[in-house]
Amino acid sequence: MEAAEVSVLLVEDSPSDAILLQEALTGDGRGGFNFTVAETWAEAGAQLKGKTFDVLLLDLSLPDSSGRETFVRARAEAPHLPIVVMTGQADESVGLEAVRHGIQDYLIKGQAFGLQTARAIRYAIERKQAEMALKQAEASLQRERDQLEERVRERTAELSKANRALEAEIARRAHAEDAHREVLRRLAAAEETERGRVSRELHDRLGQDLTAIKLGLQIVRKRRACPPAVRQSACKLEKLADSLMRDTHRLAWELRPAALDDFGLEMALRRYAEEWAALSGVPVDFHSQGTTAGRLVPELETTLYRITREALTNVFRHAEAQRVSVLLERRADRVLLIVEDDGKGFDAAAVFKAPATGGRLGLLGMQERAALAGGAVEIESNPGAGTTVFARLPLALETEASRTTTDEHR
Repeated sequence: MEAAEVSVLLVEDSPSDAILLQEALTGDGRGGFNFTVAETWAEAGAQLKGKTFDVLLLDLSLPDSSGRETFVRARAEAPHLPIVVMTGQADESVGLEAVRHGIQDYLIKGQAFGLQTARAIRYAIERKQAEMALKQAEASLQRERDQLEERVRERTAELSKANRALEAEIARRAHAEDAHREVLRRLAAAEETERGRVSRELHDRLGQDLTAIKLGLQIVRKRRACPPAVRQSACKLEKLADSLMRDTHRLAWELRPAALDDFGLEMALRRYAEEWAALSGVPVDFHSQGTTAGRLVPELETTLYRITREALTNVFRHAEAQRVSVLLERRADRVLLIVEDDGKGFDAAAVFKAPATGGRLGLLGMQERAALAGGAVEIESNPGAGTTVFARLPLALETEASRTTTDEHR
């Protein structure tokens, strides 16, 4: 396939040199070049405004421009056109400066032959095309980079906004959870306060009234003039009063044991373990360590006492155990409670996954009580391997509770 004809703007003030160059490029029927000749830069400028060329073949010595000025003007007025400079002087510095200004090639008159000039022209065109393609590619790449950066900025702004919203939502939920826990903590405290009040009422008032009734019945029964029928009725009523006194004592003890308020957690747990063992027939080994350092804050004592009661209640109802051990240990930064039995055990994972039942509610209740105190309850159990309840509560709650109590009394 033949190459397309090249349109050349030849700027040469010497007509003879222009003719020789054209003959050298098109002689012997070679063709391939179409020349337009201008003898001054003014004529060349007019041609550039009215016609499109493939290459500019430029003599540096013109009547209206010479030397460096010529190729600087050419590059300024034809920035996208390939330029091949021709000069009669072999000055390397001029050639280097021309190349620095974006001129594609530099030829010395008398040394460049037709074939060499033709190659220089085609090379200049190819080089300029390559330069333009590279610039276009760079411009396209820059646009894509700018677009990408803009998208990154937009996406970053969106993510930043989403993160701020998420942080706000997390903070809101954390605040709501803190408020919820505080409400539950206050409800639990109010419940314990009410339990204590009712327990004291049962023990002090109702217990004293029943004691008075029992003593009155004894007096009636022991009178000599008392008819046998009355004495018999008084005896029955005295037994009923005894039963009511025992039930009242049990209810008061279940609501809030006086030992917990009067003597502290260790004594309350020891007494409860003894009474539970007597009731269930299952011996309980109770051990405590580090409890001589002083009493815990009431909230911690109440939480640990309730967890122990719930754990032993589950043992009584479900475990079929032969022996139970309870360990209370106070360490530097936390309190550890362990309730362990040798009963039939259960699949703990399956129970927690199953819908809520009475047994599961008891386990969840222990965990919730511990969570309100800033701690945790873990339950380890497998069928046939017994059950162990681990409760860990931080002593840091003492400081918080102390601050709260101080603030409330200010």
